[in-house]
Amino acid sequence: MDTSALAALKSRCRGVSLGIMAADQGHLRLAARQTAAWGCKILHFDVMDGVFVPAMTAGPANVKVLNNGQLRDVHLMIDAPLTQVASYVAAGADMITVHAEASNAGAAITAIRDAADKADRPVLAGLALMPGTSLEQVPDLLALSPDMILILSLDPRTKNPPDIKFACARVAELRQIAPDAVLAFDGGVTLETLPEIAAANPDMIVSGSAVFGAKNPQSAFEAMADAC
Repeated sequence: MDTSALAALKSRCRGVSLGIMAADQGHLRLAARQTAAWGCKILHFDVMDGVFVPAMTAGPANVKVLNNGQLRDVHLMIDAPLTQVASYVAAGADMITVHAEASNAGAAITAIRDAADKADRPVLAGLALMPGTSLEQVPDLLALSPDMILILSLDPRTKNPPDIKFACARVAELRQIAPDAVLAFDGGVTLETLPEIAAANPDMIVSGSAVFGAKNPQSAFEAMADAC
């Protein structure tokens, strides 16, 4: 893969990655078009398999059809990402993140890069970290130099509240360990918590329900984008 194309894609991964699956499930196409009109540049797809995490959500078909020129940021909260990543590259994903806690995470990162090479276009290969996973547990995965690291402030497998302070500290730590990676923050991102999160200086923040659950989603998104 052309390293300059990958670097150009990384440079676009800034601001709010908007969790589209928090929109009205019966009108996702309309919601995606509306977000583009708001100035949203990145759509975040939470993909859940009902095994790795309790809920079930999007698949490659959703990623393929919601194509409005926005970057498509796919977060695979699934148990066996190795068997799925190529289908998301084929669907048009620009970023695919697999969990350190999932099966064959390292092989999945390599598979994302292989599929991107075959497609002849840049795709960021990302690594997601649950708050209960220490960096000392994943040296082999960090050694793969993931293009993006998604830092979660909460574990969707439990009902524990987000730990914003811990996740912000992890952003700072990873900035030293992986200076070339896009750092993204996910979990508990609201207009109330955003000042603390923004002070940690992640490249991207992920928010869905705080926007789509607001009385005026466009105003909520614009306020969040401004705060970033």
